[in-house]
This record gives sequence, structure tokens and C-alpha cells, in this order.
Amino acid sequence: MRIIVTGGATNIGRAISEAFLAQGARVAVGQPDPAVAGPLIARYGERVVALPLDAGDPAQCAAFVDAAAAALGGVDVLVNNAAITGPGAGRLLDEVDPAYFSRVVGVNVGGVLFCSQAAVPHLRRAGGGVIIHLSSINAIRPQRGAMVYAATKAAVASLAQSMAKELAPDRIRVVAVAPGDIATDQSAQLTREMAARGIVSDVAGFTPLGQGAPEDIGAVVAFLCSPAARYVTGTTWLVDGGLLA
Repeated sequence: MRIIVTGGATNIGRAISEAFLAQGARVAVGQPDPAVAGPLIARYGERVVALPLDAGDPAQCAAFVDAAAAALGGVDVLVNNAAITGPGAGRLLDEVDPAYFSRVVGVNVGGVLFCSQAAVPHLRRAGGGVIIHLSSINAIRPQRGAMVYAATKAAVASLAQSMAKELAPDRIRVVAVAPGDIATDQSAQLTREMAARGIVSDVAGFTPLGQGAPEDIGAVVAFLCSPAARYVTGTTWLVDGGLLA
């Protein structure tokens, strides 16, 4: 399989990339600094292609996807994982300014939209495929102090529904995945920052199964891109350890 993962060399993105690499796939990862993919390349060699990507720039989204398709010889799966999250995403209402708003929406929603738009012609040439959008539990249960981030993740879930309807005739499935409390560098930093500001988390510490791992998300994404999930499209899969139960 030929897989593209935006933000695919760090945290949840890396776990997603490794889930596909474990199946023998080739993976192109997009990062602002492609050098962070060094450990993946060291482990998996030429099956990993690292390319520059600022997901907030529509022109870069198109250039990245086309370069990835050229390097892989086509595209079977696009995973829209790149997002502004963690401390960079957390602001209270009084702190939201136009530059912050434009950047978070541009990356978290625009990146999903424009990378998908660029990937569709390649997926059509392949006879179909899968697009996965990384949403968040925040789309349903917003995190206090991160309202713009939560709104973007709700938008991502909505995009999965709309795209799934539009692309079904092309045999392209579109699914959103909404992680809950997953242990990453960014989540730990955000929790510390919020506590220092006296903001109580609405997510951390409330999950019946405890905090999850990036690999939990990677495994679900890999399943949703497999033939076993061939009838799944236009929905959001919660991977939240029972947080919303």
C-alpha cells in the first residue's frame, strides 16, 4: 500500500505511520521539518519518504501530496493527521486574536480540506482508496480553554461526512477518527500549562480505561483502511477509552 500521513513522524502520526509500515506499506510523511523523520527512516529505510509540509498553506498541501504520490508511485490512503494541538492550541475566549484563529483554522481545517482535494485525483487513478481525518474527543466534549481547537475538530468530523457522500461513487471512503486522552508530548505540555493557569481539564483523568497510547490510534486507523472496513464511511470512530460512556 502507498500511504500519505501528514504529521506522520511524531506522536500519534508516527504511530499511524508505523502501523502501516508494520504491514509492509510505503509511507510518505509531511512535516514542517522533514528531518524529524530521521528515526523512522533509520528503522524502515527507503519505505519512508519525508517531505516538507506546512498544512496551513494550500499551495504546500498540493505540492506535498503530488510529490508524495510521485515518490510512492501513486496513493492508496491519505491520513490527515497534522494539526496545531497541545499548548499552541489552547486559548481562552478573551485571548483569541485574528492571527491565532486564522492559523489554527488554516492548519486544522484547511490542511484537511486541501490535502484531501489534492489526493482525490491520485485516489481516483488508483481505482479508489481511503481518506482518514484525525478529529478529537474535543469535537464532542470540548476541552476547557481550547474552544477554537475543539471547533476545528468538529469541522473535521463534518468534512468526513460530506466528503464520504461526494466521493462514494469513486470508491473512496472517508472516515474521521476521534482520539480521547492519548499520552503524547503535546498533551502532557497542555495539561501542565492549563494547571499552571488554574484551568481544570475536562478530559485528563476522567477516562475509565485510563490514558491511551498513540499505538491505540494507529491500530484503529490501519483497520479502517483495510478490506475488513470496506463498508465504513462517513462516520467518526471514537477511540476514547470509555470517556463518553
